[in-house]
Amino acid sequence: MSEQPILVDDSKFLHLHRRPSFTAYLKSLWGRRHFIWADARGRSFETDRDYYLGKFWLVASPLLDAAMYGVIFGLLLRTSRGIENYIGYLVIGVIFFSFLTKYMTSGATLIKSSKNMITAFQFPRASLVMSQSIRMVLDSTVPALVAIIAALFAQISTPPTFAILWVIPVFALLHIFGTGLMFFVARLCFQIPDLQALVRIFQRGWFYISGVFFSIERFATQPLVQDVMTANPAYMFLSAVRNAVLYGTGPGLGDFFILVAVSFGTFGLGMIYFWRGEEKYGAVQ
Repeated sequence: MSEQPILVDDSKFLHLHRRPSFTAYLKSLWGRRHFIWADARGRSFETDRDYYLGKFWLVASPLLDAAMYGVIFGLLLRTSRGIENYIGYLVIGVIFFSFLTKYMTSGATLIKSSKNMITAFQFPRASLVMSQSIRMVLDSTVPALVAIIAALFAQISTPPTFAILWVIPVFALLHIFGTGLMFFVARLCFQIPDLQALVRIFQRGWFYISGVFFSIERFATQPLVQDVMTANPAYMFLSAVRNAVLYGTGPGLGDFFILVAVSFGTFGLGMIYFWRGEEKYGAVQ
């Protein structure tokens, strides 16, 4: 008895790692929103779980970081000159800037550290970025409150105004911008692992040109340098938070529109860039 070949219609079969259309990708991502939220909540605040003092470090760690920079730059290098309430200025700068660097640091190793999940399940890899982003929002709420309270306490004779409420939308925009950065960094460092070293170097340089511990007014005689620094998104975010907390003023409509455009623009372009590499992430080693 001769064997007859079996014909199978494979027209509806899909390649396991084929990149879907961007619209289908977004729908798939939305369909996993409950998993993303549950994963983010489960991983939040886990950094300090193995420490004896536990959540104490959520408050102490950012304050110690600010104190170290205050001693080095404020006292030794005297960058505090001309800045009213330098303690508040520095604490806000150090803590809020750290939120941005954590997005880049996390993105640099995100694909490789998620190798087991990527190889075992089929899902939009952007879920990893979104879960990590939500986790960072949750993790950063306590340090952000610590920074604001410490800054206000340092000028206790000056009560806060309603302008302090501007911190809420600026905080949200900062994390949207950071998520966009993570999309870019995650794909770049997956394709070229050596870029992880450059990410660390970039972070240090970015720190020094963002006015974290000094006022850019010292460059008033160098307009080109000042213009470059004020165009820096990190400086824009820090200035908006400082103005709301320390000086009782909100960002102008033009400045706020720029923050919105930069944040959502970076997020949108970052997601598209990450999506275009979707079919490659399954080959992670």
